[in-house]
Amino acid sequence: MSTEMTAALIELSRQRQAEFDSELSAWRDSDGKGLRLWCGPGCGNCCSLAVNTTLPEALAIADSLTDGQRQQVAAAIARITTHARESTDARGFLAGYRRAVGSCPFLDAEASCSIYPVRPLACRALLATRPPDWCGVNLAELPELERNGFLASLDRNVVAFPTHYAATPQELAANFERGLVFATNRFTGFGMTGSLPLLVWLAGQDGFAGALTGGPPAIVPFLATHRIQRSYLVQINVP
Repeated sequence: MSTEMTAALIELSRQRQAEFDSELSAWRDSDGKGLRLWCGPGCGNCCSLAVNTTLPEALAIADSLTDGQRQQVAAAIARITTHARESTDARGFLAGYRRAVGSCPFLDAEASCSIYPVRPLACRALLATRPPDWCGVNLAELPELERNGFLASLDRNVVAFPTHYAATPQELAANFERGLVFATNRFTGFGMTGSLPLLVWLAGQDGFAGALTGGPPAIVPFLATHRIQRSYLVQINVP
């Protein structure tokens, strides 16, 4: 993939994120007005969830990183790939992600996002309707009575049940993500989504741009070489 193509995808990512932010602000001033959202600097508990992103967003993040941030990403990749090899399926991978991988490599010492201006749509859309402590809870590990009480307290017209995160922002983000995947299809002949740290790391690897240019026949063996061809790590979307 040429430098010009990469720059075009990065710019498109920034445009779509700005449009999402504008639509999210409009929602908060209308249908979302009065809804208590608990997210703020230093909460950080949701930043231990597995996050998927699109290729253009990953390219934009990779373009913004410092050397120190790249080192943190590389360390996270070692944990992610080890956990993936030890997981039998996507369900097991996601269930054990927090314990095996830990916090996002972009979470700083103050539990704030160090890439906040370029954070992906998936992160922009994750808005909690419960206090931050709940964002660090694995519901499957709660006693049944406590878990059922929490689930019963959720307004299914507001949240993406069974989570306590507001549904509308996630629906908006999904629409913009589909648009970015479609745009990538136009540039490369296929779309790519996947683990946030993993796609950012891939963007800096030798041979990745060439594999993108070669399409699925080139990118699939490239992923296999790095032992990251599992569908819950990277998704190749061929139109």
